[in-house]
Amino acid sequence: MKVKCKGCRIEFNIPDDKVPDGKALKILCPKCKSPAEINGKALAETYDHAACLPESPQPGSGADRLLDYANAIDVVDEGVKTALLCDTNVKRAQRIAQALQELDFWVVHALRPAFALGKLHHNNYDLIVLEENFNSGRDSENLVLHHMQVLPMHLRRQFYLCVLCLEKPTLDVKLAFRMGVNLILNVNDLEKAKVLFARAMKEYRNFYGLYNTELAKKG
Repeated sequence: MKVKCKGCRIEFNIPDDKVPDGKALKILCPKCKSPAEINGKALAETYDHAACLPESPQPGSGADRLLDYANAIDVVDEGVKTALLCDTNVKRAQRIAQALQELDFWVVHALRPAFALGKLHHNNYDLIVLEENFNSGRDSENLVLHHMQVLPMHLRRQFYLCVLCLEKPTLDVKLAFRMGVNLILNVNDLEKAKVLFARAMKEYRNFYGLYNTELAKKG
């Protein structure tokens, strides 16, 4: 199946055997990142939107390269909230994923920066939950965090960024501002995660939903 981007006008292929009929889905153009809508489910295995999708490549298998296009794209039903969970602690990630699933998020779990960056390159997420020292010794070496800190503002405002910290206190606004993130969540406060995410995402959508609408009107 060929899909033509309405933004840059390029065409790219989606395997026909992975495109069942009957559902409107959104994907991003691999070149300009403009959203494209298709009818079907493609470019990945079919998952329930409430499932936590684990990172499948294993260390030593060549998975440190950025994901190829077919594996990197998440194909999700239109209107479904999406979250990227970047955490090397699997048990902790399961707790966070459960909280997100209860809020009707479709969750992808990344264990390594290469996988996370590959996903970010091809997909938009409503919420990103990122371990402060994600696969590194300190936050200054966190490649995923650095990637998001240097994004242009119009792209950065498209998602809500929460950082999981071992020592920094939950809801420390000044530290969050200094780090360029929306929310700090201490790992000892995971029982509060569901409430914090629900409240934060509602406020964020209300504020930037209006902002993005007005921005779109002005072209």
